[in-house]
Amino acid sequence: MSGYIKHLLLLAFTLLCHGITAQNYRWQANIEQPQQAGYYNILLPPQVVGQLQPGKADVRLQNSKGTEVPYLLRVEEPLQYKKLFTSHQIISYTHREGCCSELLIANPEKRKINNMSLLVSNAEVQKEVNLSGSNNQQDWYVLKEKGVLFAINSTQSTSEVRLLNFPWSNYKYLRLQLNDSSCAPLNILQVGSYDTQAEAGKYTQIPVQQVIRTDSSSLKQTYVRLLFEQPVYPDRLELQILEPQLYYRTGLVILGKEKVIERRRKRKRNKVLRAATIPFVLSSNAPDVIDLPRRKVQELTFIIENEDNPPLQINSIKLLQLNHYLAAELNPAQQYSLRFGNEKAKSPNYELQYFQDSIPQHLPVLQVKHIEQVQTQTASDTKTPNLYVWIAIIIVASALIFMSMRLLNDMSKKKSL
Repeated sequence: MSGYIKHLLLLAFTLLCHGITAQNYRWQANIEQPQQAGYYNILLPPQVVGQLQPGKADVRLQNSKGTEVPYLLRVEEPLQYKKLFTSHQIISYTHREGCCSELLIANPEKRKINNMSLLVSNAEVQKEVNLSGSNNQQDWYVLKEKGVLFAINSTQSTSEVRLLNFPWSNYKYLRLQLNDSSCAPLNILQVGSYDTQAEAGKYTQIPVQQVIRTDSSSLKQTYVRLLFEQPVYPDRLELQILEPQLYYRTGLVILGKEKVIERRRKRKRNKVLRAATIPFVLSSNAPDVIDLPRRKVQELTFIIENEDNPPLQINSIKLLQLNHYLAAELNPAQQYSLRFGNEKAKSPNYELQYFQDSIPQHLPVLQVKHIEQVQTQTASDTKTPNLYVWIAIIIVASALIFMSMRLLNDMSKKKSL
């Protein structure tokens, strides 16, 4: 095959790939400039998240060269539990040969604890222990009797963790007595306790374009309709009630509205998308917060049942979205932008997914700015990929005709000889 034919086929292949893989993102935005090289969390505002598919597959991060930058999508949880380790001061650690060891620990802030963690040198042995507490180191009270330290062995380190659970206490001093009658004492390196803390997720407020309120005396109901400039994914509705001072009302949140999708085929029925409904209770004894299922909507309505009571005076209405981040490694020498909003796009497959535990959760946060819609394609623009395919077909056909004619000419020359 001649070099000319090879170049023609290569051009055809390039045009064909471009026609098949062309993806059109309807929106774009710039990213705040990073100050130094490293990993950052890029906070996606509601204006960006609302344009994405439910699975958030259609967002791409690019640098100033147009190169796609891998990222991890992170979404806050409404409530997160974290285990924090607090180290305790060892006042003394004494041994009685052939009897026992005694470890005296200080808890000066009188923190409530229900576990003790000992970091010890690796040892294949079980110890029976007694634990007591005191506020003056004179009067001691039993917390755990004849307990056993549970070992968490380490195959790669020279130390291991021994755990002891006991009832909640806040004594200023703790005394751990270990039975050494059958073996040598443990080499204790550090003492502490684990504390599980609940941390609320972070939210971003969703801008509301219009609020329409109607109080119906005949139905004894209050209707509040929230309209948004573009689609959003609300996760929480927060109300601030001014009056009355004491109230208890039931109600219903309606996410979106009923929508009929027409089928093109005659034998198939039209599909009806029902609006999601969430019951709630507003009470003066609890925060007026309503958690919502994640659903893409452009309007939200909530109905309050007033019964024979006067309508509630609502001071403020806030709609919130759980924070969405793109965690990515950025360089200050580059400028970064987002491309998003494509119903046909598939989720990217980045190798970063295998290193989620290696990237810290708490990273510097960068903001998204200058969100704008990409120029809408005309009807002729949407046919461009098909045009590439036809050009590729014509090039391939021309190459085949050329090769066939050349083959026939060669055969004719051989017959004449």
